Amino acid sequence: MPNRGKGEFVKDVVNDVLTELKTAYLELSDCLVEVDNHVDEIIRMVGPHDHETKIVGIHGMGGVGKTTLAKIVYNQLSNNFVDCCFLGDIRKKEITRLQNQLLSTILKRKWHDINDVMEGKKLIKERLCSKTVLLLLDDADEASQLGALMHKREWFGKGSRIIITTRDQGILKVPTLVDGTYELTAMDFDHSLQLFSKHAFRRDYPLEQYVSHSERAVNICSGLPLALEVVGSLLSGKSVEEWDVTLKEQQESPQEDVGKKLMISIEALNENQRKMFLDIACFFIGYDRRIVIPMWESCKFLPHQSLGVLQQRSLIKIKDDNQLWMHDWLRDVGRNFIQQGSGMKPEKQQWVWTHEQALDVLEKTQNGGGVPGIGSIEAICLEFDELSQYSLIKELLASLSNLRFLQVDKKFIRQVDSKDLSGDSVSILTQADRFQYHQRLNFVQTTFGPLILPELRWLSWNYFPMDFELTNFSLRKLVILDFSWSEITEEWAGWSYFKTCLFLCT
Repeated sequence: MPNRGKGEFVKDVVNDVLTELKTAYLELSDCLVEVDNHVDEIIRMVGPHDHETKIVGIHGMGGVGKTTLAKIVYNQLSNNFVDCCFLGDIRKKEITRLQNQLLSTILKRKWHDINDVMEGKKLIKERLCSKTVLLLLDDADEASQLGALMHKREWFGKGSRIIITTRDQGILKVPTLVDGTYELTAMDFDHSLQLFSKHAFRRDYPLEQYVSHSERAVNICSGLPLALEVVGSLLSGKSVEEWDVTLKEQQESPQEDVGKKLMISIEALNENQRKMFLDIACFFIGYDRRIVIPMWESCKFLPHQSLGVLQQRSLIKIKDDNQLWMHDWLRDVGRNFIQQGSGMKPEKQQWVWTHEQALDVLEKTQNGGGVPGIGSIEAICLEFDELSQYSLIKELLASLSNLRFLQVDKKFIRQVDSKDLSGDSVSILTQADRFQYHQRLNFVQTTFGPLILPELRWLSWNYFPMDFELTNFSLRKLVILDFSWSEITEEWAGWSYFKTCLFLCT
């Protein structure tokens, strides 16, 4: 230092300090809404700056703002720590790379490559046990990731603060490690509109001529900050006519950037969990889980365990009255996931949830010859409005060898209020009203050929006609039968086909 001037020395010190500050401070959007209460609660959970190590977890569905909240807390706490480290997108990275990054950041020097997870764990424990650190582990999705980076609180010096964000609440359920958890849920309408306006108009409220369009957009986003940001930014600076076109597209399918982020949670599920998630997304939102579970048990989907996983990962909610609930955005992302996986061809989808899609499949079976991929359909919802269409039903169903869920609706003769004639709400399986006028229908029967629907577990057929014969139907695996608003009596000969049902609704 003797050959260096004081000015040059001060400049170097300032540069070093700025570098440290830049390392500790995490960049945030300037369009933040309704975060103070969340931040205050996390700060309270973390507790005052003392010699006790605290570990807290933030969980919630993808795109709800967990990372943003955690970064705000991290920035507020960083002034109290010399050693700070942010590890982002943990689920996407190799564990050894993350271990290397943690050591290099805290020890402030490039660490040699770590080739073995156990080696990394040993080094973290030995080198960081005397360091009081502020550590943010963002977007973890497996307990093994936490185990490799912070297996025990003793790995870090006393007074350390560790924040974890995850979609999966389950990985935080380690009482000896995690001190507390915080669930981040969707935003209410007013704050959603404010956040949307910040991105669409660069202010806290919409322009007068865009108020109704903005409210429509906010309803589409269903309180999901990520969706509000993406859709608001997409619409910014566009004309009212362009908004109309874009919002129509948004209602049909989620914004791609958001969808990709939310699809991560779906892709991380095992096959049984994914099928249950998509069952709910397509058919069972609002249903009582106690009614749906027998079907899933029959399919060996381990429903109790799988529903737990879906809840932990914020993909569904189960309300106090046992109703299954799913965020609208996740519902649409799930359905989009199905369509993309089938090349946008309904006959290749495992789930066919709209009457329009089902009609498209039906028309293709009319053209003669086999329909490639149709055997993969596991759940379908049909609707018929002309007597001539019913003659096609057995031809279609005979092709659906893997179908486990079948819903057949009769098209409304006219729109009616969702109440019965006495004015009382009608509630059978879903708490959703499905009142329709009765009309007797004739069917074309077949009494020979291979058995139809050998894998069927759930049959819901509104206004099922008494004269429809089930001779060729294989119903030995059926567990749920719903003949709502049918005129079937106890003397109906067809009851002999349903001896295995666990739940009957007529």
